[in-house]
Amino acid sequence: MRKALLFSLITAFVAVAQLSQAQTAWKASNASVTFKIKNAGINVKGSFGGFKGKILFDPGNLAGSKFIGIVQAGTVNTKNRGRDRHLRKSDFFDVAKHPTIKMKSTKITKSGGKYYADFQLTIKGVTKTYKIPFNFSQKGNQGTFNAYFEINRKDFGVGGNSLILSKTAKITLNVTATKG
Repeated sequence: MRKALLFSLITAFVAVAQLSQAQTAWKASNASVTFKIKNAGINVKGSFGGFKGKILFDPGNLAGSKFIGIVQAGTVNTKNRGRDRHLRKSDFFDVAKHPTIKMKSTKITKSGGKYYADFQLTIKGVTKTYKIPFNFSQKGNQGTFNAYFEINRKDFGVGGNSLILSKTAKITLNVTATKG
């Protein structure tokens, strides 16, 4: 009898522990990935489409939270077809060999009222780690995630050694998601 009671208590404890570690899954309903970079002193704006991601986020359990986001590199759009075709070639995104750009969080923290995610960003088969600040707001079952960060395009072999193209690309991520 005692063994059965002890077994039941242990089973209940494990079940409660697993429930407390469960994460809130979010389904992206709208996402934008945009960038801005100077080319010959002029700001060029663009975007990527085909966003797919996995969002497990609970402000009360950041250690168990994670983000994975993937965009299709071939969807690059600067509203200039000729430039977009060139950006898909090997000296830029090389979409034939590297069709996706991927971000995966490894750690999420909060400091001073702001969230931070350590992300592994992979472009053209090169992975670099960035600590990216982001905002999260929630109204009911709707959540919004926003982030802004800068990368050095040369770290990923994007754009070669162009002297007129800035090294710094400014990236903005906006994701609206629904709990569930």
